[in-house]
Amino acid sequence: MKVRDILTITKKDLLLEFRSRETLNSMLLFALLALMLMSFGTGASDAVVRSVGATFLWMVIIFVGMIGVFRAFTSEEERGTLDGLRLAPISAESILLGKIVYNFLLLFMVELIIFPLFIVMLDYPLEGSFLMGLLVLTLGVAGFAVVSTAISALILNARARELLFPVILLPIIFPLLSSAIHGLKTVLNGGGLLDVQKECVVITVYIILFLTISLLTFEYVIEAS
Repeated sequence: MKVRDILTITKKDLLLEFRSRETLNSMLLFALLALMLMSFGTGASDAVVRSVGATFLWMVIIFVGMIGVFRAFTSEEERGTLDGLRLAPISAESILLGKIVYNFLLLFMVELIIFPLFIVMLDYPLEGSFLMGLLVLTLGVAGFAVVSTAISALILNARARELLFPVILLPIIFPLLSSAIHGLKTVLNGGGLLDVQKECVVITVYIILFLTISLLTFEYVIEAS
């Protein structure tokens, strides 16, 4: 497993995405529509926005993320380049990590756009640090990228994989999602780093465990796909 190989996979996917911007535009459009609907439909007090805002933002990120991450390996199959990846002198672990880094960067770009829009469009009564909220959100996004990328590879040859992807993914990420929502809510409502220490530890441990399992099994997954 070489860093150069990982970066090569990531760079390839980013260049292809920036040429078409098909996936990124779809993700941003979905996120913007969801935020607009939420802003029009709330008309709620500050207390209600504080209570449900973090949960709503994470729901948007999850569903937007599924749009982008699902195509991490299906796009290779559609372009007929999946066999080329298998035959290339690149380890399976490097392929997986390259895809994870690409998906994380894609989600991070979306996050950088929709998080400020979320604050503005919902007129969120921000009491905490914006940067701290962004940090907690980014940690959760990293965990989501790890889990969802591995699952998108796992179901590559499955029938009705578009339906199977969320069915498998959502229960698996529930512990991560719960910690990410609670951590973001705490920070946005005035909490500090010490107040979300437990949530950050849970997310970090989840990332390490799932990444380890994925790296150990991905070679068998890609050979079977």
